[in-house]
Amino acid sequence: MPAIKKVSSNTKAKRFVFPPPEEFERVVKRAQRSHRRTNIGLTPWATELDKAKYKLCKTISRYERENNLTEKGLAKKLGITHSRVEKILFCHIDELTFEELTEYLKELSMPWEIKINSKYGKISAQAY
Repeated sequence: MPAIKKVSSNTKAKRFVFPPPEEFERVVKRAQRSHRRTNIGLTPWATELDKAKYKLCKTISRYERENNLTEKGLAKKLGITHSRVEKILFCHIDELTFEELTEYLKELSMPWEIKINSKYGKISAQAY
């Protein structure tokens, strides 16, 4: 049977210490600069159009993964720059239009559909 160690009552527990303000600011500035390859999720107040664009970006990302393409390979297949592909793969929907995303799906020969519910003003996009 393993021995059980008793912890002395006079040992102090380690506490979390927040980094100094200079270090915190340095990390925040670095994180703000490196947004290019940061996956951006949907905000709680995202519009229906934003949700549709997000789904289309995720579909293109899935296509890349399932077809074992590199980012450069996908860029070549779509006829766009590598930085543009990064915007798609990391869901920077504020820098992409719905029309261009549908054109990319057409280039990849992927069927897709859009449903608009005028009663509730909702738009949803699906790609297969």
